[in-house]
Amino acid sequence: MGGALLIVGVGLGIASMAFVFLFMLLRKTEVTRERLEGILGDEMVTRLKKVSTNREIEEIVRNLSWRQKSQLKTLLESQDIRDAVWAIRRYI
Repeated sequence: MGGALLIVGVGLGIASMAFVFLFMLLRKTEVTRERLEGILGDEMVTRLKKVSTNREIEEIVRNLSWRQKSQLKTLLESQDIRDAVWAIRRYI
């Protein structure tokens, strides 16, 4: 009976992990001003408010720390810097 119970347990574990994975894929992430400010920090937000061109925004985004870049990519669900510039222009 031990082997059958183990197989049932693994099957239930796989099914529950699949459900959690689908839930994580289907939930909607919203980009808001507060989330961007939380990732970038107050100093970067004040610098971004002063810039006028997209090229300057790209330089600031490229100079972010590895952790901040990773969080920004995750929030925007994109690796493209144009999406980051668009979000910063729109929300900040």
